[in-house]
Amino acid sequence: MVYLITKEIFANTVDFTAVSYLVFLLVLYYSIKASFDINYIFTYLPTLSIATATILVGYIIFSIYHCCFLKETLTNFFIPNKSIFSILLASQIAFLIPIVHFYKQHKTLSNFTTWFFMGLIAASVILLGFTQGRAGCIGLAIAIAYIACQYLTATSFKRVVLFMTLPAIVLLTAAIVLFKSDSSSGRLLIYKVSAGMLKENWLWGIGHGQFKIQYNQYQAAYFAAHNIDSKEALLADNTFYAFNDLLQAVIENGIIALLFLAAILFLLVWQIKKAKTNTDNKHLFTASVASLLCVLTGALFSYPLQILPIAVQATLCLCIINSFETEKKFQFELFEVGWKIAGSMLILLSALLLIHYSFYFNHKRESNQAFELKRTGFRQMAIEKYKHLNSSYIQEGNMLYLYAQELYNINQLSMARETLSRAKKFYCTNEVFKLSAAIESELKNYKQAEADYKTAINMVPNRMASRSELFEFYLERKDTASAIYWANSILKMPVKIASQKTKNIRQRTKEILNGLIN
Repeated sequence: MVYLITKEIFANTVDFTAVSYLVFLLVLYYSIKASFDINYIFTYLPTLSIATATILVGYIIFSIYHCCFLKETLTNFFIPNKSIFSILLASQIAFLIPIVHFYKQHKTLSNFTTWFFMGLIAASVILLGFTQGRAGCIGLAIAIAYIACQYLTATSFKRVVLFMTLPAIVLLTAAIVLFKSDSSSGRLLIYKVSAGMLKENWLWGIGHGQFKIQYNQYQAAYFAAHNIDSKEALLADNTFYAFNDLLQAVIENGIIALLFLAAILFLLVWQIKKAKTNTDNKHLFTASVASLLCVLTGALFSYPLQILPIAVQATLCLCIINSFETEKKFQFELFEVGWKIAGSMLILLSALLLIHYSFYFNHKRESNQAFELKRTGFRQMAIEKYKHLNSSYIQEGNMLYLYAQELYNINQLSMARETLSRAKKFYCTNEVFKLSAAIESELKNYKQAEADYKTAINMVPNRMASRSELFEFYLERKDTASAIYWANSILKMPVKIASQKTKNIRQRTKEILNGLIN
C-alpha cells in the first residue's frame, strides 16, 4: 500500500476512491483476523451457515417473485450484472456445502433441517444455471472437485476423481463459451486491446484505478486502425473492466503487481497445504477454500474482486484460512516494532476512511439529487448543486460530465470545456467525446471537434448516432465530400440492435444523400 500510494502521488494519478477501496479491505482483513479464533469453531459455524442460507433463500424468493409477479423469465430477473451475480452465488453455494456435510455427518440437525439445507443447495444450483454466468458455473465446478477430494480417503480414488473432473470442467468451459459465443468474442476483443495496454506500460503500469479511464481511448485507437464495420466492431462497447482482475492489476501497476500477486498466490497455496486441521474444524477450512476458489476462478474471466460484496466474502474466507496454524510459521519476531507501528497506522487509516466515506456518500447523495432536479426540469437548481459539488475534493467523473452537459445547454461553453476536461481524467465514454466535440464545434475549434467525433465513433463503432452527428457536422461545415462518405457509412454499417431510432436516422440520411448527389 505504501508503494502504491507513493507511486500514484509521484505520477499524479491518485484516485482516492480506488485507493480507499483497497485500504478498506486491508483494514477489514486485519480487523476480522484479530477477532477470529479457530478454537471457537462451533460458535462460528451456526452463525455462518444461517447467514449464508438466509442470503440464498433471499435470492430464490427474489427471482421467483420477479418471474411470477413481474412476468419475466428467470434469465432476465433484475440483477445489475448476472455474470457477477453468478460468481457471488457460486461462492456462497460452495461455502455452504462442506458445512451442511459436517452437520449431516455429526447428525446435529433434524432430518427436516438437513433436507431443507440440501434442497436449498439444489435450488441455488438451478438458479445459478438460469443466470447463464460462465465464471460462476466453472468456479463452482472447480470448488466441488476440491471439496470431493477433501472428503475422499483413498488416494487412488482421488486420482480417478481428478482425472474425471478435469476433462469435465474443460468440456463445461467449452460448452459455455460456445453457448454465448458473441459475449466470448467480446471478451477476446477486450483482452486484445488490454494486451496492447500492457505492452506499452509493462514496467510501471498506467496507474491504479486508471483502466476504466484509459481503456476506451485505447479501443478508439485500435478501431482507428481497423475496420469499424467488422463483426468485431459490433461487439465493442464502453468498457471499464479488463474482465480479468489479475490482468487489470498488472496493467495498472506494472511488473511490481505481477510479483506481488505471485507472492500472494504462493503464500496462499503454502497456507492451504500446510494448515493443520482436525475433524471438527476441517469443514470450515474446506468451505473457505472452496468459496475463495470460486471467486479467484471468476477473477480470471470477470471482475468480482472489484465488487464490494464479493471482495468482502473473499476477505472473510482469507481470514479464516490464515487463522489456521501451520506446521512451521514464518519468523517475524525481528519486526515486532514494525508490526506495532503498522497497527497504529491501521487505526489512523480506519479513522481517515470513516471521514472519507462520510464525504463520499454525501457527495453521491447530492449528485443523485442534482440528477433528479435536472430530470424533472429544475435545471437552474441542478446547476447550482453541481457547482457546489464541483468544489469538492472528491472528483467523480460522471457527475462532472453531467455538470458539463448542463453548462453546454446554457451556453457556458468555456466553463463546460474546462469541466469536461477534468471529467476525462476520471470517466471516459463515447458520450463524453461527443459532448466535447459539440462544445469545440460551438467554440469554432472545428479541427478538434472533428477529431473528438471520430474518437467517439472509433470508441464504440456500432453506435449509429455517433456517425450521424459527425455527418451533421460536415453538413453544417458544407464539407460535401466528407458528408457523402459518412452518409454511405451510415447506410452500409451493420446494425447491432434494430430500433425505430436507427430506421429514422437511415431514412433521413438517405434523403439528404440523394439531395447532395442530385
